[in-house]
Amino acid sequence: MSALSPGSIFVTGASGFVGHWLLEFLRKQGRPVIRLGLEAGPASELGKTWLPLDLAQAAMVDPGAPVLDLDSLPAPAGLIHLAALSFPPACEADPPLARAVNVFGPARLYQQLLQTWPELPILHVSSGHVYQPSPDLLSEDQTLEPVNVYGATKLQGEAVALGLRDQGARISVVRPFNHTGAGQSAQFALPSFALRMAKLEQEGGGSLSVGRLDSVRDFLHVRQVVEAYGQLLPQAGEEDIVNLCSGQGQVIAELLEGLRQRAQVPVEIETDPARMRGSQDPSVLVGDPSRLHGLLGTQPTLDVEALLDELIDDARSRVAQGESLQQA
Repeated sequence: MSALSPGSIFVTGASGFVGHWLLEFLRKQGRPVIRLGLEAGPASELGKTWLPLDLAQAAMVDPGAPVLDLDSLPAPAGLIHLAALSFPPACEADPPLARAVNVFGPARLYQQLLQTWPELPILHVSSGHVYQPSPDLLSEDQTLEPVNVYGATKLQGEAVALGLRDQGARISVVRPFNHTGAGQSAQFALPSFALRMAKLEQEGGGSLSVGRLDSVRDFLHVRQVVEAYGQLLPQAGEEDIVNLCSGQGQVIAELLEGLRQRAQVPVEIETDPARMRGSQDPSVLVGDPSRLHGLLGTQPTLDVEALLDELIDDARSRVAQGESLQQA
């Protein structure tokens, strides 16, 4: 395994759900971080702990023009590119924005960084949504046929990263499958279920409206995902693509039932056609972790019961603090 050079790790999307977990992981590793993104920091820390970056704006910059002010910055140890428009319905609602954030913005960013530091290790975070849904485990060589705009733009973003790798850049594409944990947005299924159940606990019970429940997904805890990013970054460029998954499918209905069993009040489940995503919602997405195992010597497994405990406890805390459930 290659070792990272001294220096900070650049992280895009650091203010998001996964970003918060990644920053905490890197902090515990003693690795300094420079956040690239929309979230600002103290002016005194500009260029030290954060740099402004708007990928939608970067997408409109002419090729070769800078998107970051890198003056006087020392060479970073690597880049983990998390930032994305990652909620599939949001991508369906605005495909041009999805392409800007998931494809063209990263292309301009990589171009500038690699012109400045040609040996920079880069992890390009893609998604398991690039695959054609299948009842079989999805290996990195499976058919790529995304069924929604999110998956299509992530696949186009991969083409950018792999094109640079073909030119000698140290870039690897990571395809994480579903991941969740405390703090995830209420837009996503499991925190949405948990938050609304916690609200029903306050109200003495009631009904919970849901969409499709027969979907099968390969879930990991977000902590496992960010730990894998940290392990994979020093190996950037050694493999072109690697799945980040457990190889075990979880039926959404069973996870929902696990949460309902944890509810302290009666909860009735009601199907709501308005929550159905139709053909944009893949039926089965479960990854093959063989390549990941070959790189890391291990593969993550999900502790489902511990995850459900964490989600409902987190939801109760958030509801008690008055979090809006408008997006749930």
